[in-house]
Amino acid sequence: MTFCLTSATLFAQKDEEDNEIDTERLIIVKPYSPSVSDAFKVKQTPKINDSLERKKKQVTYDIFSFPVASTFTPAKGKAAGVQQKARPYLYNNYAALGFGNYGNIIAEFYSTVYLQNNQEFGIGFNHNSSQGGIENAVLDDKFYNTDLDLSYDSQARGFTWGADLGLEHQVYNWYGAPNYLPITDGDYASIDPQHTFYAVNVGANIDVEQGVFDKGELTYRRFGDNYSSGENHLLVTPEFQFPVGEESFFNTEFSVDYVSGKFDQSLYNPAEKKYSFLNLGIHPSIQLTAGDISFDVGAQAVYSMDAENDKNKFFVYPKVTGSYRIAGDYFIAYAGVEGELKQNTYYNFAQKNPFISPTLTIAPTDKQYNIFVGGKGKFTDNISYDIRADYSAEKNRAFFIHNSYQASAEANNFEYFNSFGLAYDDLTTFGVFGELQMAVKDDLQIKVNATLNTYSVDSESEAWNLPQLQGSLIADYQITEKWNAGASLFYVGERKDLFSYNTTSINETSTVTLDGFVDLNLNVGYQLNNRLGFFLRGNNLLEGNYQRWMGYSVQDIQVLAGATYQFDW
Repeated sequence: MTFCLTSATLFAQKDEEDNEIDTERLIIVKPYSPSVSDAFKVKQTPKINDSLERKKKQVTYDIFSFPVASTFTPAKGKAAGVQQKARPYLYNNYAALGFGNYGNIIAEFYSTVYLQNNQEFGIGFNHNSSQGGIENAVLDDKFYNTDLDLSYDSQARGFTWGADLGLEHQVYNWYGAPNYLPITDGDYASIDPQHTFYAVNVGANIDVEQGVFDKGELTYRRFGDNYSSGENHLLVTPEFQFPVGEESFFNTEFSVDYVSGKFDQSLYNPAEKKYSFLNLGIHPSIQLTAGDISFDVGAQAVYSMDAENDKNKFFVYPKVTGSYRIAGDYFIAYAGVEGELKQNTYYNFAQKNPFISPTLTIAPTDKQYNIFVGGKGKFTDNISYDIRADYSAEKNRAFFIHNSYQASAEANNFEYFNSFGLAYDDLTTFGVFGELQMAVKDDLQIKVNATLNTYSVDSESEAWNLPQLQGSLIADYQITEKWNAGASLFYVGERKDLFSYNTTSINETSTVTLDGFVDLNLNVGYQLNNRLGFFLRGNNLLEGNYQRWMGYSVQDIQVLAGATYQFDW
């Protein structure tokens, strides 16, 4: 049967070949107008240059067909099924609760409620607290940190917009007072080191798909403490975009950055301190792309008004960055120079160091320029890297510095050699940064980075509390479908701080070196089912109660266990 079908096909092809093509005379009555069609980039197949590659051997063969009687009847074919791993179902709500030694408690809750007409409402709640118990702490050292975030997002035809509201409540203690102060045990007992921070945040944003107006954001925050300090911060950033060609854009971003506040007192002085700054900025830029080369060329002009001191200044900063794909995604060279007028706030300082005193001098930092050059890319599809060197110059840079001690009969709770203030100075920094990220079969994720900086200051003797060397290693491992583990290791090098201790019998001022430290954290999780899971965490497993700030030791080994739960309403 097979032989007959094959022969019929060959005869049909033969008949078609015998047909002759008639010839005709063609007369062209329209002049020839040559044109060049659009060119398209052809993806070339890479040539393998491997000395161990085996060359294919030329094989010559002939087919001898002959009839074969067969009683075989093929069954209907059935496609082989491909077993796919089911995607995990994403619940709209998540809750976690954990307890540990030192009376540590964490609580988390996140929820998304989908409304009609492409609208959604979000809730986020976080709580982290401890009852204290740090070794050698002579004052109460407990803390509380709680925040609540509410958000609303809506998508309409041609634009999306949203609004959010945030509430924060933080309680800390100035527990860093030493045990050698010239005061009695009764005086120690009368110190109330507790201080409270609160913040209310309101924001709105809009993103337009078409038109000159591109997007805009507005944020307002009210921040204060239980020592009658208060701060208002308003930031408005509308952005406009004009297309220039097919792959280029001209952007213009405006900014209105206003901050004002007051402190009821100064350090060892009842005089009130106020501050008020309004920074008006414009940042035009153009984005240019030509093949593997891309640039963002622009500048920023800022007019700053100091209302309290009746001083106005005008600043101009470069905003130029560029990149070149030398070897595709495997090596991308980049460089740039940028500057900015950084608006410093009481809120930002309190988040970095909660042991500051409510007696600060607040002023913006003039970051004149930051020149950087680097390269990033990937070694393989699973290993990427980023290496960068930069040089920056800043005027009026703020440094955390330990407040001096002066014996006083009516000292405030933060004036017992247990708080920090600010020192301003000009700073130049040369730094080198490197980062490596690895992914092994999507089950193991590893990221390691390090930063090395050298500093030069103008008036101060040191760049207070700035480490020269910092590094981190973060790993996440999905052991099985139900088990997972993670590790994080942080290293902070030596820092310098000022020791200024003045009494009737002792007057000492010197530079103190704080030792570097390694903070190792491990966690293990078990997912019982799609909804319920359990976790065990260990923090600060190596260094003991090292000092993050002068006089402030941290909690030793911390162990915390808890559960997570996911659900839908």
